[in-house]
Amino acid sequence: MNKEKLSFIILSILGVVIVVDTILQQFFNIGTQQNNLVLGYCIAFILLTIKFPNLLKRNLVIIPMYIMVIQMIYSLFITYIFGV
Repeated sequence: MNKEKLSFIILSILGVVIVVDTILQQFFNIGTQQNNLVLGYCIAFILLTIKFPNLLKRNLVIIPMYIMVIQMIYSLFITYIFGV
């Protein structure tokens, strides 16, 4: 298995796990938010997309990142606008 395919698999799985975990934590108050996992994912995302630019063309890598950005905006909006 080549390194690009392995990177794709790792980013896809981690992205989906983080998105599901954050949804459960934000909306249903189940579990805790995994800040270290999110930080590791963001660093890995940046480094791997620099090394393998074709990863940005794969939907299973990009869609979780977009969802994470939307979740972050929602969280900031709820926290600082509504003060919840």
